[in-house]
Amino acid sequence: MKTIVLDPNWYTLPSLSSLRAFEATARTGSFAKAARALNVTQAAVAQQVRSLEADLGVSLARRAGRSISMTDAGAQLATHLSDGFATIASGIQELTATQASAPVQASVTTFIAQSVLLPRLHEFWKKHPDIQVSMMPSLEAVDIAALGFDLGIRATVNTPDWPGLDAEFLVESQLIVAGAPNIVHPDMPDISDLPWLFTQGIAYEEARLRTLGLDPAKIKTVELGSASYEISAAIQGLGLITTPELLVRDELSADRLRRVPTEGLKTLNYYAVTPKGPVRPQARVFIDWLKQVFSQ
Repeated sequence: MKTIVLDPNWYTLPSLSSLRAFEATARTGSFAKAARALNVTQAAVAQQVRSLEADLGVSLARRAGRSISMTDAGAQLATHLSDGFATIASGIQELTATQASAPVQASVTTFIAQSVLLPRLHEFWKKHPDIQVSMMPSLEAVDIAALGFDLGIRATVNTPDWPGLDAEFLVESQLIVAGAPNIVHPDMPDISDLPWLFTQGIAYEEARLRTLGLDPAKIKTVELGSASYEISAAIQGLGLITTPELLVRDELSADRLRRVPTEGLKTLNYYAVTPKGPVRPQARVFIDWLKQVFSQ
């Protein structure tokens, strides 16, 4: 019965380079062919095989003219090494295939998903039909590392400081006040007398109103139950909103929304964030596409 060591002692095992050199020698039958397979010199292969024999205290290979023959011990070890390296190669191939077919998972804000990504996602798939994208829209930042996401899109008015994440700059966007043409016109009243679309309890929205000199508790408000409806409601003329210009750029161009001249609102910087460590190639392709989209 074959004995399988589940917890090998790496301190006593021979070096991987010597095992690899010996397996290649046994498989090809010569130092020269093994050297070509490993892209090293013939002398380096011979030295590694001799070093392995010294470590194990047993003869593994003998020269037979220009070829190499295995001793009984060498043949036995070569079989185990071939099986082991084949298992490793199969595992890596399986992992690579699984990762290649897994969708890119992105955590994004509801506004970014609705206003920027979904209208253009078909363009990404036209260029990269083999890369699937799964987005989770959310009003709050989530722990993308714990949830297994490849990336997230986050915004801040400050220097990015997200522990455990790497951040790549995407774009900056000015915060503005906007409303539909039936509200925003030359004869419009003061903004303190107009209805506002915002959700009570969302700190950043209340902070924006205070920056404009408004008291969130005293102004006229239209409660929608969710901040994700605010842009749509603004287009329908139900009230004013504070929003990054990026999210309503198309509506401003089409005159479905108009910008209200104001002062004091800050600029938001958007970043693609990824868990620290390597980024999957498919996720890298998607991030590079995001940079192009946000720069337009």
